[in-house]
Amino acid sequence: MEDDKNDYNPEEEVTTGNWNTPKIELKEVEIRTGEEDESLFWSGRSKLYRWVEGEWKERGLGESKLLLHKKKGIIRFLLRQEKTLKVVANHYIYPNKSYCKLVPNAGSEKIYAWTVKDFAEEPKIEQFALKFNTAEAAKLFKQKFDEAGQVNLKLLDDNGQLKGKVAEEKEEVKKEEKKEEEKKEKEEEKKEEKKEEKEEEKKEEKEEVKKEEKEEVKKEEKEEVKKEEKEEVKKEEEKKEDKKEEKKEEEKKEDTKEEQKEEEKGEEKSKEDSKSGEQEKEKEKKKEEEEENIKREN
Repeated sequence: MEDDKNDYNPEEEVTTGNWNTPKIELKEVEIRTGEEDESLFWSGRSKLYRWVEGEWKERGLGESKLLLHKKKGIIRFLLRQEKTLKVVANHYIYPNKSYCKLVPNAGSEKIYAWTVKDFAEEPKIEQFALKFNTAEAAKLFKQKFDEAGQVNLKLLDDNGQLKGKVAEEKEEVKKEEKKEEEKKEKEEEKKEEKKEEKEEEKKEEKEEVKKEEKEEVKKEEKEEVKKEEKEEVKKEEEKKEDKKEEKKEEEKKEDTKEEQKEEEKGEEKSKEDSKSGEQEKEKEKKKEEEEENIKREN
């Protein structure tokens, strides 16, 4: 308990610090709706319904518009939900076969229905109904809708595609195909270049190996030459040693001969000395005998 009291630190009031709120600059972001290249052909507040599972269900409430593209001249129908601005209907007006043909709904002059291939979320055949507050507003909508259909008939082909767009798409497809071909060609060229580079590298490696082998052979040859030179030197030294030994042997033999000669001379001298000694003895003996003979005679 005492330790707990010692460890207790009462909360202190912080009186120093930087209390300034950091300034954050918010950059203005341009929001594009897709309507920037279009002008208003017609607009009116209305409620859109969609035929789902055998009944009409509300799709959205807001300002429905017919928008004329400034460059292409084509007109499309657009309706955004006014609270969320979500696109709930978006399609070209193309009165072909059973598409985009307005009919009054349930005999009401305020509601017109039509079938169309819509692109609000994904390409899908939809059946829409548009309800206005007054019959006059609905009548004006039908008038403008039909006018837009006549304008678009001149611009769209049998498939509901822009004639120029189809040509552009074909041209675009050709360009894409050409790009793809060029890409493939470049890839092939790169592969070929890589192949050539690899072959060149292999060639260089082979050349390097050959060079190394040649250098190794030269090195071995040099070592062999050095070895042979060493062997030659060794042989020369051995020859010199043999000659020295032979010379020593000859000198030794000469010395032996000289010694033998000296010994022979000594022996001869000894013999001569011995002989002369015997002769002296004989002379002395003869002298003594003569003296004895003389004494006897006397």
